[in-house]
Amino acid sequence: MSHLGVGDLAHDPDEVVRSVPAWDRGDRGEAVRETLLLSMKHLHDRAYVAWVWAGRTPDGCPAWILPVSPQQVRDMGHRRPADVVKRSLRAAVEAGAVADAITVLDWHDLAVLTLPGLDDEIAPLAVADAHPSPARGVLATLPGDVCPDGPQVVLMGPPAHLDPDDPLSRLASATWAHPVRVAVTLAAHGLPMDAPEYSDEIITALRQWGLDGSPPPPDAPSLDVEDDPCPRRRRARTMLRRLLRKGKVGAQYHTEFDHLYHGAAPDDRHDALAIGEALVRAGLLGEKRSVGQRHVYLRREALPAIHALIERGETADPVLAAEWTAPLPRGQSPR
Repeated sequence: MSHLGVGDLAHDPDEVVRSVPAWDRGDRGEAVRETLLLSMKHLHDRAYVAWVWAGRTPDGCPAWILPVSPQQVRDMGHRRPADVVKRSLRAAVEAGAVADAITVLDWHDLAVLTLPGLDDEIAPLAVADAHPSPARGVLATLPGDVCPDGPQVVLMGPPAHLDPDDPLSRLASATWAHPVRVAVTLAAHGLPMDAPEYSDEIITALRQWGLDGSPPPPDAPSLDVEDDPCPRRRRARTMLRRLLRKGKVGAQYHTEFDHLYHGAAPDDRHDALAIGEALVRAGLLGEKRSVGQRHVYLRREALPAIHALIERGETADPVLAAEWTAPLPRGQSPR
């Protein structure tokens, strides 16, 4: 059981983490987790302190671990944790993160934001500015041997209990999208994610930008990537999800085309590269040919279609859809 108390929040998290017994045992990840649980416990205090730990995923993408659980991100129903999520998103975008490429991971039951494009020098000031006094936001640097990673937190549809006073709630309900997806889509198009109100025209624009979901039918089967009945579509979704998590968004963040088969069994590598070719033809992947070898990246303008394929297995491209060997799960239809 942690010995940390509210008084520790007045100190620097780099100092506090070294006082946790787990640190002396060599379990630095657990020590970091204990500091975040302390911050989480006191988020409802008026003068809360939001400790955020910054590091990089195993793929090298900048990432922040928040004092918020993945379930709190899914629900967005408790005002203060929801505020911390939204303020962290705003800080990340202000520090250069590619807004609509941000994803959420589950690291030991704490939420992680992956932030491709983030400027590490600007980030601490952006976090500090995001939390109004008397609250504080503090960004600390993870120990080098702690790598935030974990399964992606899928954010589909509006949560059941949205804050009725939150303007994002109205947008989320109207577009059948999660508030986090709404927030990052607004930011990606140069609009504030914390405006006091939004016009009906914004709802129309969000739908044009890809947030045009609808409630799933009763007893709809799982749409998780791992449960996709089509091996080729599952491979495409896995490939895109990996590139998104690695921050390979935009022509300046590219990877070798041959890397697309990473994770595939040797017998499946030819098929994986064929899927990669199909994603290029569909316009989801762009090509960077001026670096010698053939390199590819996720096209920013295709991010709505990329998210639709990752999250729901949907594509509006008939050529890409022709690659699939099995239909979507019963009750779903391609868009």
